[in-house]
Amino acid sequence: MSNGDDTEPTARLARFVSAVDCGDLDEPVLDATRKALVDTVGACYAGVTTDAGSRMLAYSDTFDGDASTVIGRDQRTIPHIAALANGTTAHALDVDDGHRGASAHPGSPVIPAALALAEPHGADGRQLLTAVVAGYEAVVATAVAVQPSHRERGFHATATAGCFGAAAAASRVLELDETETAHALGLAGTQAGGLFEFLAKGSMSKRFHPGRAAMAGVMAAELAATGFDGPDTILGGEDGFLDAFADAHDRTPFERLGDPFAVTESYLKPYPCCRHIHGPIDAVLAMREEGMTPDDVASIRVETYGLAARHDNASIDNLLDAQMSLPFGVAVALATGDASLDRFDPENAADDDVSRLLDCVTVAETSAMNDLYPETRPATVIVETTAGERLERLVTHPRGAAESPLSTEAVEEKFRDLSKEVLEPEQRESVLDALWDVDACPDVSALGSALGGRGDTVVDVGDE
Repeated sequence: MSNGDDTEPTARLARFVSAVDCGDLDEPVLDATRKALVDTVGACYAGVTTDAGSRMLAYSDTFDGDASTVIGRDQRTIPHIAALANGTTAHALDVDDGHRGASAHPGSPVIPAALALAEPHGADGRQLLTAVVAGYEAVVATAVAVQPSHRERGFHATATAGCFGAAAAASRVLELDETETAHALGLAGTQAGGLFEFLAKGSMSKRFHPGRAAMAGVMAAELAATGFDGPDTILGGEDGFLDAFADAHDRTPFERLGDPFAVTESYLKPYPCCRHIHGPIDAVLAMREEGMTPDDVASIRVETYGLAARHDNASIDNLLDAQMSLPFGVAVALATGDASLDRFDPENAADDDVSRLLDCVTVAETSAMNDLYPETRPATVIVETTAGERLERLVTHPRGAAESPLSTEAVEEKFRDLSKEVLEPEQRESVLDALWDVDACPDVSALGSALGGRGDTVVDVGDE
């Protein structure tokens, strides 16, 4: 490294990214990475038909190019625009994965960036998986290093740390050496941005954030491959990311890269809403399974940690409102016994049961819950019934967390639900098979053709 300091976070990260190899990854890591790939591609299919997704795809359609697939569309384009489009659709419905400590969504910036370059550069499936592992490591280490100050200052880590993850994944696909990777990280980091102001009015910018991060990472790696250099102290330098984007930071995440691998600690979402809302939904669904009905409810109090308690808005005017509202998530889950994609249609707020329950929900931040966060994402739901009973349930690890993982069957069912508007049943099963067997795919371009819905739906994954 040109700075001569191998303890600087950029140097540590560049060394890890350039050296990580699929042959060194054990089966639990590879299994988690395949699940992440299935989950993110499913999220892209779901996002294609959204307002934000369709507008972004119309924009990407204005660019000429035939290198990289736009998932869910019979369309190809130049790599960084494919990354932009797929990163946006992956996050368009907030069904993509996340990481608790990072408070970020790694898959939506990392996987579109890796796919966008893996196709034109003839990467095989194992190279793709390796790139994804590297990208997750970069997103999570960078975001964990600056949280919670980063979020408190208004930054969205999916957008900011996502740039580093996308650049890491892209660098691994291009097989950049350590120095080139550091320059790619530098070029990506200098593009980092993304603010939480989207919460004010439900702006589409939230959906744009991982797409822009994926695009930034692809451009950064492609430029670094030409010899275009970036600041190789972008993370730890005096004017680098850690000091510029947080009032306080911790460099230790860069000292334990791959121990454990970040992709194994990421969560998959069973519900299409903000992760801070999942614990309360788990709780009320469990109560309903035990026999409680909407008519039994007199009041609902949700006690949780500070960041989750901010999501107490009960005025539902649009999709983002619904997905970011803890009262709505609790109300619709309890009213219907379900928290699937269709339930988060904002029109459901007018349903008699949902509307009444919305008025019953109060949200409170408590010191007991704050003490458990961020190691867990806790919530206690307390229901006072019309019969005068008090029912209480604590959830510390919502479904989908590493401590409470979704099964392979649950991941597949989620994929089928998310892709049903875009793929025919036969296509869905073929794409699922191809994604699970990605290790044996000799050329990711064949996988890309299937993801875009072009030609034969059967993907040749080779002889392995």
